Amino acid sequence: MTTASIEVEVTSTFPAETVFKVFNNFHTIAPKVSPQIFKSIETLEGDGGVGTIRLFTFGDDVPFESGKFKQDVIDASNFTYNYTFFEGDNLMGILDSINHYVKIVPSADGGCVFKQTVVYNCKGDEKPPTDVLNFEKDLYEKTYKAIEAYAAAHPESVPFISGKYKQGAIDFRNFSNNYTFFEGDNLMGILDSIDHHVKIIPSADGGSVFRQIVVYNCKGDAKPSAETLNFEKELYEKTYKAIEAYAVAHPETY
Repeated sequence: MTTASIEVEVTSTFPAETVFKVFNNFHTIAPKVSPQIFKSIETLEGDGGVGTIRLFTFGDDVPFESGKFKQDVIDASNFTYNYTFFEGDNLMGILDSINHYVKIVPSADGGCVFKQTVVYNCKGDEKPPTDVLNFEKDLYEKTYKAIEAYAAAHPESVPFISGKYKQGAIDFRNFSNNYTFFEGDNLMGILDSIDHHVKIIPSADGGSVFRQIVVYNCKGDAKPSAETLNFEKELYEKTYKAIEAYAVAHPETY
C-alpha cells in the first residue's frame, strides 16, 4: 500500500494533562473556534470512547464536505489519541483511510509538545498532491492553536476529574484549617501533593480576612504553568465568594 504523511508539532505552555483533556473535547470545541473549518461534529455511534464514530461536516474554508472517523485509541496515561477517517469525500477518491496519531509529550518547563502524525493510506499509486498536504498541515496547526486559545480563555472547559485529600489540622481557636491533596489528576502528573493552608483572621471592624496558601510540591523540576496557577487562584476566590453568599442567604445553617 502506498502512503503519504504529514507531521504537525506545536509547543505549548500548558501541561500535557490539560492539552490532552482539551483535545479529548475537540468535537465540542472545534466548531466553536473554527466554524469555517468544522461546521459541525456529530456523534453517530458510541459514548466518546474507543469505537465511537463521528461525522465531520466541514466549513467553507475546506474543499471537502464531510468525513466519518472512528476512535481507535484514547490513552490518558500516555497522552495518546488515535483515530481513523474511513468514509467521506475527504478521502478524495484515492484513499482507503486517513490515520491520525496524536501524542502529547511533557516538557521540562511544565508545558508540552503537541505532535500529530497523519498517514494517508492510498488505494493505489496515486497520492494526495503536495498542495493538499501542505493545506491540511497548516489547517491542523491553526486548529490546535485556536483550541488552545479557547482553553486559555475558558479554563472551565478543561477541568480536572478528581482528587483525594487528607484532612490535616483543624484549629477552631485560631481559625485554621489545613489539608493535602495526595492523589488525582489535579496533581497533573508532575506533583507529589498539594498543601492547602487556610487561616481566617479577625479584623477590627468585626469582619475577617480569608487567607488560603496553596503549595504545589513538585516531583521534579517541572512546575504547573502560570495559566494553571492563575486558573486555580481564581477558582478558589470564586468558590469562597459563592460559599459566603450561601451563608448570607441561609443564616439558619450557621
